[in-house]
Amino acid sequence: MSYDISHSTKNAKQYAKRYGTTDMWEDALEDSIPTYHVSGMSEPHLPVILNEDPDNVNYLHWAFMPFEYAPQIKGKPMNTLLARDNRIFTDTSIYKNAAQNRRCLVMLDGFFAEYKKDDMTFPFYVQLKTKEPFMVGGMWQTFTNPKDEVQTDTITLVTGPANKEMAWLNNEKPYTPESRMMFIVDKKDDETWLHGSAEEAKALIKPLPDGLLDYYPCQPLKTVKRLHRMYLGNVPALLEKKRYKELD
Repeated sequence: MSYDISHSTKNAKQYAKRYGTTDMWEDALEDSIPTYHVSGMSEPHLPVILNEDPDNVNYLHWAFMPFEYAPQIKGKPMNTLLARDNRIFTDTSIYKNAAQNRRCLVMLDGFFAEYKKDDMTFPFYVQLKTKEPFMVGGMWQTFTNPKDEVQTDTITLVTGPANKEMAWLNNEKPYTPESRMMFIVDKKDDETWLHGSAEEAKALIKPLPDGLLDYYPCQPLKTVKRLHRMYLGNVPALLEKKRYKELD
C-alpha cells in the first residue's frame, strides 16, 4: 500500500460538513498549511478527532511508534503508519490498548495509490466522487521518548479489506487478505468508532462500497529522470491528471 496522502487543502465549511463546526476547523486550519502531497515515511502531523477530545481538531504525529524507536523486524524498524484490522485487537498486538480505548478519526482529502503495468508503476490520486473530505479510522497513544521522557501524541491509520476498485489499483484480487485499503468511516458510524465498544468498532470495518471513489493518473510523486518524470512538490498542480502513454 502507498503511504502518500493529502489533507487540509479545502476550506473550513467543507470539513465542518463532514464533522464538527466551522469554527473548530477555522481554528485548526490557521496553524496548518495545505498539504497536497506528503509521504507517511516523513512522519507528518495529520488532522485528528480524538475520542477524548471530540470537539477540537488536533494535529498528531503519524507513526504510532516513531521509526527511531519502533521494534526491529529483521533488522528494520517496524512500520506503524498503518495497522491491519484483523490484528489490532489481538492480545499480542501493540495496538490492542489503543484499539479498545483510544480510537480517533483522521480527516483526509485523498490518498495516492501505485498502479503497476508492464513492470512500471503509475501514481493515481484517489478521492471521493463528491470531492468531499472523508474520515479514516485511526488509533492514538501518548508516546514517551525513552531518551528524554518527552511525550508525543501519535496515530496509526486502520486498514481493512479493499473493495474492487482499490484491489484493481493495487493489482490484487478483492476481498482477500492481501488486498487492503484505508478504513473509510461512514459518517453515521463516527460516534460508534470513537466511543463504541471494541466489538462494535470491529464490526464497522468493511470494504467501502464500490462506485464511491474517483481515481485517475496524477503527476509523479517522485522524480525519475530516466522516465522523464518530475516531482512538482507540495503544490495544487500535483493533483492534476496526467497522461501516461503506457496506460493508453
